[in-house]
Amino acid sequence: MSAVDRVLVVDAGNTSVKFTAFEDESIVWVQRDECRLESAHFSPDRIYFASVRSKEQSALLHADIQAEYPNAHWSTLTSQAQACGVRNAYIEPARLGIDRWLGAVAAHHTAKGDVVVVDAGTAIKIDIVNRAGIHLGGYITPGLAMMEEALLSNTAKIRYGAHEVVAGSGLPDSTARAVTEGCHEMALGFLERIHRRYSDFKWVVTGGDAQRLLGLLGISLECQPNLVALGAKMVGDEQVRGNK
Repeated sequence: MSAVDRVLVVDAGNTSVKFTAFEDESIVWVQRDECRLESAHFSPDRIYFASVRSKEQSALLHADIQAEYPNAHWSTLTSQAQACGVRNAYIEPARLGIDRWLGAVAAHHTAKGDVVVVDAGTAIKIDIVNRAGIHLGGYITPGLAMMEEALLSNTAKIRYGAHEVVAGSGLPDSTARAVTEGCHEMALGFLERIHRRYSDFKWVVTGGDAQRLLGLLGISLECQPNLVALGAKMVGDEQVRGNK
């Protein structure tokens, strides 16, 4: 039996924590922000930890999870110059967000060719990887909710209730529609511009808003909700093999 038989991937994003449990290469369960994990029938050999949070927040989360699984070997994943056949474009590789790096690694192996990786959550992140595994770079923009929050927090009279956010046709005829649909149009314009540049690339998407946004553009895509976890499993396993 492999030394990496049971693995728990912890993906600590800006607004939520996602736990993905693997047995060999199969995902057996996924949870978000649960106080108690499904630990009764799952005892990981290894934990792969990927966090974009501050050192202090990451340390607190680390302590909580380690208390739940005290016998698991812990690996904190960081962005590298190269891993799993993918080369990082950044001059300072460690400064590439670990979520972007793991997504790029997983998408390269999923697409098996030129690929655009879109992760649309708190932020909308795009990374481009060619078929040779060269990460060419990417973009970070505010996500839909962040755009709306920035507009509302910096204006005095742009206000509306949640009940006013309704779908409509034609030009927006309320403040709620003007803001929400305006933010959608900004995001769509950005994504459409990227698609014009990389129309021949395969698109692999993840994150809560990605499929909805790209669906409006009619872009052919592969939706992979566990993209970051899959990348973490690949990178973590490679590090384990290298340490033997």
